[in-house]
Amino acid sequence: MFKLLKFQENNLLFYSVIFLIILFGFIFRFYNINYENLWLDEIYSFWVTDPSLSFAETQLRVQSAEAIPFLYFYLVKICNKIFGYDPIVGRCFSAFFGFLSIFSVGILCKKFTKDKSYLFATCLVSLNIFLIVNSQEMRVYIFTFFLISLSLIFFLNLYKEDKNRIFTKNFVLFPLFTFIAILSHPFAIIVLASMIVFLILDYFLFLKNHIKVNISLILVSILTVGFLYHYLNYLSHNAGWIEQPGIKFFTNFYFSEFFGSRLLGLIHLLTLVILLIGLRKKIERNKEIIFLIILLAFSYLIPLVYGYFIKPIIFPKYIIFVLIPIILIISILVFLIEREAVKKLLISFLILINFANHFTESTFKQFFLERQRFNPNFEEAFTTIEKSKIKKLTFYTNKVNDENENFINTVISNYSQFMLNKKGYEIEILKDGPKNVGGKIWNICLTIISCDKPPDKSDILEETLLEGGLKLSLWEVK
Repeated sequence: MFKLLKFQENNLLFYSVIFLIILFGFIFRFYNINYENLWLDEIYSFWVTDPSLSFAETQLRVQSAEAIPFLYFYLVKICNKIFGYDPIVGRCFSAFFGFLSIFSVGILCKKFTKDKSYLFATCLVSLNIFLIVNSQEMRVYIFTFFLISLSLIFFLNLYKEDKNRIFTKNFVLFPLFTFIAILSHPFAIIVLASMIVFLILDYFLFLKNHIKVNISLILVSILTVGFLYHYLNYLSHNAGWIEQPGIKFFTNFYFSEFFGSRLLGLIHLLTLVILLIGLRKKIERNKEIIFLIILLAFSYLIPLVYGYFIKPIIFPKYIIFVLIPIILIISILVFLIEREAVKKLLISFLILINFANHFTESTFKQFFLERQRFNPNFEEAFTTIEKSKIKKLTFYTNKVNDENENFINTVISNYSQFMLNKKGYEIEILKDGPKNVGGKIWNICLTIISCDKPPDKSDILEETLLEGGLKLSLWEVK
């Protein structure tokens, strides 16, 4: 491995390994992408992105059922209109931008240093299990991750630009991608705040005044204030479910989720801390790394403080972009280690443990063994119903779900109807639930939401708990 890490331009073996790691990153993001059924949040995304809806109807669904802005849903809706209304379209949308993120973060790293640390960063992004998992979900998070990486690329371009004229490519693209990132997920405002603080410190500590960057940031800030006025107007209608992290959070800062296990999380966290402390003198002379540290700190600090004073909002997926400064700081600082043996050993070790981690995950296991299911297994439930003589199906019975206040009946019914039509099953979904219906009917519920008893004077004839917390029950309604 040491011989491999000579980083020579003509080192064919070295670049072949880099190519294979990127290839694995591609395969892990696309292979078996539609193996599992959608989980609950994805089912909501599928419902919102129905291509048959008008603009106003889509907007109404976004406002009533989602706590994130409209951009992502409209883009997936367009893809559904082009390629067909199918869950795999939304998941491929995420996988595509997840794969592009491998290169965008590598390009971003190259803006900080002229050494080969960008290749190391590319490998870490390619193999990161958290990014891979989010690249196979029909949710916005990996798309936001990609947009933020682009925003940071053009921010650094503009920051280093020495052209006198105001209107340059970077002057246009930086505010554009920054605001688009905010339109994809409001937590991208943390990145904007980090940029503003960095420029303030740059002015007072290093007496640097970047006029073009300041103008761009003012423009983005004005657009963001206008967006927040609209966004917060309907956000209040969405109930919060997140709890403020306890003391255990401060022992790993979600690193166990980000890197796939408690052990790998601890290794990467200790590596980050040791590098920051051990190379602090070199960091003091590198303003770009100081910016990454500000972004890293703010990604945790802002949502934590907000949670203490207003309501809890921090969650691993919401701050997925914190992996950008984490991976970049580790990659850049490793290459600042003066002892070549230590540098090569650490690079080899981090790549190997990230690669080896996939042998414990389904990413590799699925090639040899049947992949474990974590999402609700609707297919098995529908197959059981289709084989029976009872072809009537309903969802839930409690008051909230009966009144459909959380749209749970509607979104699951919409997804279920798609699957039934695709399979050609002759199962009737009762739109009004068990009301005014007698005899035997099937009920499906998610145990993470609620699983209640059938209507009064009715019996449960059988119950089956399926994978992913899905319960299938046969009722006899009297």
